[in-house]
Amino acid sequence: MKIIGVLGIGRCAEVVDKSTSLIRKWSDPDNCTLPSLAQALALDLEYVREKHCTPPLFHVYASTIEKELNAVDEGEHVLVAILTLQAAVCDLGKKIASELIHPEKIMDKRGESWQEMHETVDLVMQDVRDLEVAIKLWQRTFAQDDLES
Repeated sequence: MKIIGVLGIGRCAEVVDKSTSLIRKWSDPDNCTLPSLAQALALDLEYVREKHCTPPLFHVYASTIEKELNAVDEGEHVLVAILTLQAAVCDLGKKIASELIHPEKIMDKRGESWQEMHETVDLVMQDVRDLEVAIKLWQRTFAQDDLES
């Protein structure tokens, strides 16, 4: 823990009114014990009072929150892409259903109905590609988190 290196383990223990052995546990990556939010704030404030710049625990917390929010944003993009695709497929289904009533229109490959059907299929395919991109971006968010962990 960066703060221990600057303030010393004894001073850190005093700031949070805990034992030095607990402070050591907080800095051990194999130990799951962590300071509470209030303790982290107290340590960061003392670190800043000692004329050091960015509070390290706040920085870790803020970075974690930012990553999670980015993951939510990417997840929302996936949801929007799914809903857009669903709407396009619904439109295609409606056009097909209406054409089934008048099959002679769809059989005329030069007619307006045929052209509209192809345009709708093209839109559906574009929405599928957009969904694939959104999913890949969402997956990258999680892959980055794994690399940074």
